[in-house]
Amino acid sequence: MNNFIRLAVMWIVGGAIYPFLSEVTSSVDLLNIIFIRSVGAAAILLTAVALVMPRSFKLIRFDKQLLMLCGTGLIFSPICSGAVAWASSKEPGAVISLTYSILPALAVVYAAVQGSKPTRNSVIGVAIATLSVAFLIGAPSESVSAVGITVAFLSVIAWFIGTQIWIKYPPTYPILLATAIQVSISAIAAGLLKLFISTPAIKSADILNFNMIFLIFALAAQYWAYMGLADRVSPELLTSFAFINPLVAGAIGYVVFSQSVSQIQVIAGAILLVGVYIVVREDLKKTKKA
Repeated sequence: MNNFIRLAVMWIVGGAIYPFLSEVTSSVDLLNIIFIRSVGAAAILLTAVALVMPRSFKLIRFDKQLLMLCGTGLIFSPICSGAVAWASSKEPGAVISLTYSILPALAVVYAAVQGSKPTRNSVIGVAIATLSVAFLIGAPSESVSAVGITVAFLSVIAWFIGTQIWIKYPPTYPILLATAIQVSISAIAAGLLKLFISTPAIKSADILNFNMIFLIFALAAQYWAYMGLADRVSPELLTSFAFINPLVAGAIGYVVFSQSVSQIQVIAGAILLVGVYIVVREDLKKTKKA
């Protein structure tokens, strides 16, 4: 049940981030966004640890485990989140979310190289979803630039590298504590960047508005969900959020922010869901056999 809750968070909350992020970047400095989100998410996760498992703080040691969390924390933010925020300031949120659709293909290829052969149906599901995403990227309702998409792809690569480090060196701490430490490291890094990079002063209006508050809670929830799933499900299912997110981003962009959606995007979205269904069904089969 916990895995399905985490998947739902990655699918729905993860997709909702992009249109809200595009909206916030129009009025708040990029580094300030990263700093506010990281500090806010770290505060939420640390509070959760203090309430649920306060004694777990005693497990923290200055060792390789902590170094690994520092490394992944810096990769996910400010590197990855910074690239996404910058790209979202240049392109529609739904388009940026589409770039993450290469994650499942990367995961399948990487797993095969590592000797973990994916099933035929998993490959078929990923292929169907990837092809439908190609139609979505090829028919954006708004103009896009090569620079914006390139930076978004760089954020995808950073996310993939961070994930592989997390999987290869799984934390011995409880997931909630490990995630809280990782996000806290990201917040410290963003704070240090602000010392050396001139940015506008953070105003109360930058924080106390629905869009930013949502982005803060969404970041905390997204990291908790993703890190908890990293070594519990197949690579295909773990990265399936990359297929669902564009649909959620597009729907929210259309309903909340009045962004247009073309007919071909609707059709491609329906085909995409078929591919995701195949991937999820195949993962459930493997889980039952195990």
